[in-house]
Amino acid sequence: MKAISVRQPWASLIVSGEKTVECRTWKTSYRGPLAICASRQPYTLESGLVLPGGVVLGVVELLDVRMMTRADIPASCMQRPEDIRAVLHGYAWHLRTVMECVPVPVKGKLNLFNLDIELRKRPGDFSGHWAYLKSLQEEYAGRASPQGPMPASAPGRRSSQRPHRK
Repeated sequence: MKAISVRQPWASLIVSGEKTVECRTWKTSYRGPLAICASRQPYTLESGLVLPGGVVLGVVELLDVRMMTRADIPASCMQRPEDIRAVLHGYAWHLRTVMECVPVPVKGKLNLFNLDIELRKRPGDFSGHWAYLKSLQEEYAGRASPQGPMPASAPGRRSSQRPHRK
């Protein structure tokens, strides 16, 4: 299956179906299933929840790729004027969520890449998505992962702050 790495929180927004347009500076002729991999760096929300990094979150269908227009902005979840100006010079990748999956550690790459791992569908009736992800921390703690086990939340960090690298 083809896959793409997307930074958090955008990766989670795509898999949840809230973000249906991904903004890219490049186009592709590929159409079809596309695994959404959260890039390596986790992201802490203002609530303290940590969106995981370095994992596959789900599968979408890449329906179309075309030049970005102002009509695509709401579906892209872009809100800051400087971000909107930047993406208007790129491409709108139109997506439809197929399934959220049990997060599996994966090392992301640039551009589209092939992903050859088995994905399991996340239970659909589980309302506490992020609590569910945290519950998987124990399961993946012993497995090889690009960044190690899922980090604990970082109290006091705001969602607008970039994570610090050590």
